[in-house]
Amino acid sequence: MPNRLRRRRPDRILTCRSHGGAVPCNTAAISNSPASREFGLDHCDSAQSGPRIRGRGTVPRTRVANPSATVAPPTGDGRAHRAIAAAAICIVALLGMSCTSEPAPSPSPQTPESIWRDDVVPPEEVGADAESVEMGTRFSASSNGRITAVRFFREPGSDIDTVSIWSTDGARLATAPVTELRDGWQAVPLPSPVRVVIGMDYVVSYHVAEGPFPTAQHTFTEGRVVEHGWLTARRGVFTDGSGFPDEDGKGASYFADVVFEPAGPSLRPVDGGEEFYGSFTNSLPATPDFFPIGVWFAGVLSAEEIATDSSIGINTYVELTDDSDVELIADNGMFAIPSWGADHIAGRLTTDEADMWAGPGSAAWTGSTPPAVQPVCVPADAKCGFTVMHTLRNQVPPGIMVYANYGKGVTFWQSREDSARFVSEFQDVVSADNYWFTDGNICGESEGGALRTSGERALSDAECRLAANYGLTVRHVRSLVYPAGSKPVWAFVEVGHPTTSATDPSITGPQVRAAVWSSIINGARGIVYFNHSFGGPCITANVLRGTCGDSVRDDVTRVNEQIRRLAPVLNAPFVDGLARSDSPVDVAVKSYDDDLYILAGATQADPFQARIEVACAGDSTAEVLDEDRRVEVVDGVLTDDFADGNAYHLYRITADGSCGLD
Repeated sequence: MPNRLRRRRPDRILTCRSHGGAVPCNTAAISNSPASREFGLDHCDSAQSGPRIRGRGTVPRTRVANPSATVAPPTGDGRAHRAIAAAAICIVALLGMSCTSEPAPSPSPQTPESIWRDDVVPPEEVGADAESVEMGTRFSASSNGRITAVRFFREPGSDIDTVSIWSTDGARLATAPVTELRDGWQAVPLPSPVRVVIGMDYVVSYHVAEGPFPTAQHTFTEGRVVEHGWLTARRGVFTDGSGFPDEDGKGASYFADVVFEPAGPSLRPVDGGEEFYGSFTNSLPATPDFFPIGVWFAGVLSAEEIATDSSIGINTYVELTDDSDVELIADNGMFAIPSWGADHIAGRLTTDEADMWAGPGSAAWTGSTPPAVQPVCVPADAKCGFTVMHTLRNQVPPGIMVYANYGKGVTFWQSREDSARFVSEFQDVVSADNYWFTDGNICGESEGGALRTSGERALSDAECRLAANYGLTVRHVRSLVYPAGSKPVWAFVEVGHPTTSATDPSITGPQVRAAVWSSIINGARGIVYFNHSFGGPCITANVLRGTCGDSVRDDVTRVNEQIRRLAPVLNAPFVDGLARSDSPVDVAVKSYDDDLYILAGATQADPFQARIEVACAGDSTAEVLDEDRRVEVVDGVLTDDFADGNAYHLYRITADGSCGLD
C-alpha cells in the first residue's frame, strides 16, 4: 500500500466537517462504535437514521462483512474472464436463476439510496496529493435494483475526471466523465443504469488525476461494514494509475458511493433450480418434498442400520465404507453418493479436500492420495489439485451427478480465482467443511480471521464459536460459484468431536441445530453431518448410532424433522428485497403456498431484540413455527428476542397478494 494511503494524524481528534464548518455529531448519523470514534463522533446519536458502521467492541449489534463476490471464470486470460463475466449475466438469466431481468413490480415506488448521506462528511484525514489513483468502495445490495449514478466526496483542489462501476473480476460495467467539480458530495449520472443482483459484490470508483482525496483509516477494520438501507459497503480499495481498484485499503474508506434504486420484492429460484437433481440419471429426487440430509462416510451393512439412520432423519449417505451395500440402501428408500461406481447410486463423490492435499495447480498427478507417503504431484513440491479434480471428474460416467467437498484452502488460504476454479469447474454439487464450534485452529488470523477480518487478527471465542459462521462458509462458497446460482452448495456440520485434540470443544445439540439453520438461511441446499469423533470423551466412527451421540441425537432428529416438514418451503423461491434488518441477524424469505416464511438466525453471541422490516406485511401476525407462539407485525415491523448465538426463529405470515409476487 502506498505511503500516502497510510497517512494518519494519530495525535489529533478528528472532527466532522461540512461546507460551512463544523457539523454537530448527531447529524452525521453514524453509530457510537469504535469506528465512530475514529471519525471523532463519540457522542453521535445511534438512533439517527442513515449509515450505520457495524463492528466489534462497544457495539453489541455486529454485522460481519460478507466476502461474497462475482469471480472470474476458472480458465483463460483476463480479457476472456471479463468477457465471460459480462455474458454470464445473460446466461444466468436464461437459466432462470439470480439474474438481471426485470424483477416483479414493486407495490410502490422505491426511494433511491446511497451508502453515505449528504450530511455525512469525511474526517480531516486527507490522503496526500495523488498524481493518478483510482479510489473505490466494494459493496453489495440486499435487494435487486439498479445504479443510476456514482457519488464521491471531493476535497478542495482535487481533479476527479471519471467514475466507474466494476464487477469484482475487473470488468468495467459503466463509466462516465466528470464534467464539473464542486467541493463535497456530488453525483455523476451514468449513461445507462447498471443492474445490481442480490448476493453479488460490485466496486464503485472515481479516478483522481491530481490532488488530495478523503480517507478514513479504520472504517472497515476488524470486519466492520457500513450499511444504509439495502446497501452494504464492505471495504475500501484502490490502485495506482487508472483501472480496476483491486488493492485492499486495509480498513480505510475513500467515500466512493452510488445512487441505488431498489427494485422491490422479486422471486429468486434456489441455486441450480428446483428440479436440478432431476437432470441426472437415477439421482436424488427432484420433488419439492425432498431436501438432502446426509451423513459422511458411514458403513451400511444391514436394514437395521438404515432404519436407525432414517429414524434420525438421514436420507442420504455421502461416501461409504468399501463393504457397504449400495443396493440395500436403495431398496430401503435411501440414497448413496460414494466415491466408487456401482448400480443404484444417486451420485458420485470425486474426492475430499483436494484443495488442501494437492493444492491449486495443474502439475502432473501421481495418482497418490493421502495418507499415502509417496508424492502427490510431479515434481513433489508442485501443486496439482486441478489435475486431480479434472482426472477424477472424467472418470465418472456421463449423466451421473458429481459431488466434491473442499476444505480450508478454498475458504481461507487460496486466491479467489483458484478457489473459484475448484468450486465451479469440477462437480455438479459442492461443499466446504469448516468446523467452527470444534476446530482448535479455526479461530486463528489465517483461518477464521481471514474470512471475517481479512486476516487482520485472530477471532475471539465469541466471534468464532458462532453458528452464524456456518452460514458465512456457505455464503462464501456460493460466492465462488460461476455463474452465480448455477449449482447447489451443501453444508457440513459436525455432530461430535472431529479433531484428535482432547482440549478442543465438542459440539452441543443446540449448536448443531443453529449451525444447520444458519447454513440453510444462507442458501445451503443440503446438509451433511460429519459423524466421526476422533477425540474428546467418546471416540467413535458413527456418533449418531451409538452412545456417543446421546447428547446430540435428539437435537439432530428435531432439526431434521423441521427440514423434512419444511422441505417444500426450502425448495421454493427466495423473495429478495422484501425483508431487511439492522439487527445482528441473517434473514431469508421464502414464498410458498400463498404464505411468506421468514427465516432468521442470530449472528452474535449476546442476547438481543431484533427488528425486522417486512415490506407488504403491514399490521399482521407471524406464527413462530415449532414454538407455540405468535408475534405481532406492526406497520411492517416484526420484533422478537434472540437469546444467544444459537437462537433462530422461523416465521410464517399469510400473504395478501400486496407484494406483487407471481
